[in-house]
Amino acid sequence: MNRDDRPTDHDSLEQLQQKIAELTRHSEELKSINQSLASERDALKNNLSDCSRLLKASTTGLISLDKSGLIDGVSSRAIDMLGADKSFLLKKPISLFIAPEDQAVFYINRSRIFAGTQKKPFEINLKKKDGVIWSARVNAQPIETPNQKLPGMLLALEDITPYRQALETLQLKEYFINLLFSIIDDLSAWSPADIDEIIVYSLEKVGLVSGADRVYVCLFHDRKTRLTVTHEWLGDGVETPSPKLHNARLASFSRILNQVKKNSTLTVADIGNLAAVDFAAHEKFHAPGVKSFLFTPLFYGRYLLGIIGCDTVKKPVAWSSEIQNLVKCTGSAIVNALIRQQAQKAPASIRETILQFVKPGPQGGSEDLLDYDGPIEIIEKGIKAEEKAQWHFEEGEPDDPELLSTVLLREGKTANVACRHCNRQKLLDISEIRTIGTRLKATCACGNAMYIKVELRREHRKKVNLEGVFIRGQGDQLALKSDDWGRILIDNISRHGIGFKVVGKPDVRLNDRFRVKFTLDNTASSVIQKDVVVRSVSKETIGCQFVGSDACDVTIGFYMMT
Repeated sequence: MNRDDRPTDHDSLEQLQQKIAELTRHSEELKSINQSLASERDALKNNLSDCSRLLKASTTGLISLDKSGLIDGVSSRAIDMLGADKSFLLKKPISLFIAPEDQAVFYINRSRIFAGTQKKPFEINLKKKDGVIWSARVNAQPIETPNQKLPGMLLALEDITPYRQALETLQLKEYFINLLFSIIDDLSAWSPADIDEIIVYSLEKVGLVSGADRVYVCLFHDRKTRLTVTHEWLGDGVETPSPKLHNARLASFSRILNQVKKNSTLTVADIGNLAAVDFAAHEKFHAPGVKSFLFTPLFYGRYLLGIIGCDTVKKPVAWSSEIQNLVKCTGSAIVNALIRQQAQKAPASIRETILQFVKPGPQGGSEDLLDYDGPIEIIEKGIKAEEKAQWHFEEGEPDDPELLSTVLLREGKTANVACRHCNRQKLLDISEIRTIGTRLKATCACGNAMYIKVELRREHRKKVNLEGVFIRGQGDQLALKSDDWGRILIDNISRHGIGFKVVGKPDVRLNDRFRVKFTLDNTASSVIQKDVVVRSVSKETIGCQFVGSDACDVTIGFYMMT
């Protein structure tokens, strides 16, 4: 190496200065980056603090599930909702906290969400660690999890128990109002010949919605020294005490009837809690095996005419104020119907005495038949109606009861009458039946006469379009197989069963038993869960009967009447 090639002290100093400058520049850059990172860290801390504060204040609980449905993350709100600590919840299957009857509902919705066919929230019943059931609205979406090929799921839970309770209460009030107006309308509009049958029909409605097994009207007579059960509805398998209460001495029951003089309703939720002497008195007056009862007085003005009452035999009932008011209002409508019936059947001399309590309605202003009084239109002058043979209906009964045929009232609206001679058919509207009566002589356009009775109380099916699910077994995830649950499309419903089609082709046979769950299309979207047994399988339609202690509950009873 030459002397000239050796680095000089000047060169070394210059390079050192360059390196120092470069390091200084890097130091400034790092300082700037550190400041930026510190700002981002502070922003993230603030965001985290805000999110944590909002999450703690939120009423929504968050649960994350892995691909197997095990809980791998849970928010503090969700911990409170499930009533367990975090260590207990982690790595537990979510199925442990779903009500057994809703297991299939959850996994059906889970499958739809993974398939991308459902984005809307769904409602199910969840349960806490201690077994308490509560209603939840679930908003779910798939989440990608590191090191897992299959996605997990994030569940956002909202406790809607108070909302569901309020909605059901409003729905119940709406049902009560509609039912009461229906009863009043029937009792005020039907012909006198049908009043007794309409009263029994009204008592049946009260029984179905109140949970009673017997509903009756008991009238006082012979100057209020005797009593008789004049109208009565009985549930399946319930015996009547009416033969013992026909023309019975009122004094024999004065102990239990004294309270009605005060115009008050007597309710007993459990007859077993009565004193021995009171128990013995009531036992003779009510249905055999009675467990609870209520009765309320029937007044017409200031005149006490009798009582209307309800008995339960199958299980005790705590009579709500709504039920008490329904029974009382129904009793008032029945009294007015009976007075109207009595007035229209009585001779003219007696009718005047009865009708002195009834205020007559206003008279029409014009005597010209063609003057428009409204709201009913009349045929204009000069238009000649086409002359053709018509059906003719009048009140009447045959001398031979075997000549009386029965016609069903479809969904409480129309009855179809068919002539056996010429096969002509005539559709009778409910308004026509009310005017003429239910026992009719029908004369066809061909001249053939027949006698018919319109059956009002016959069981009918309501056409619907509802979705639901069926579940076999207990409904837990581990026991479910592909044929053990699935979607159903319900096309008809009655108080005692449903008819539906199954989406897919599961193996369903006669006498199979399983549970169905569906939502009614009423205001409250009431959820119905029933154990059923298959009674018929016809092509794609499956007919099932409700079974169990609550085979026909109040909600379905109300739904069928609207």
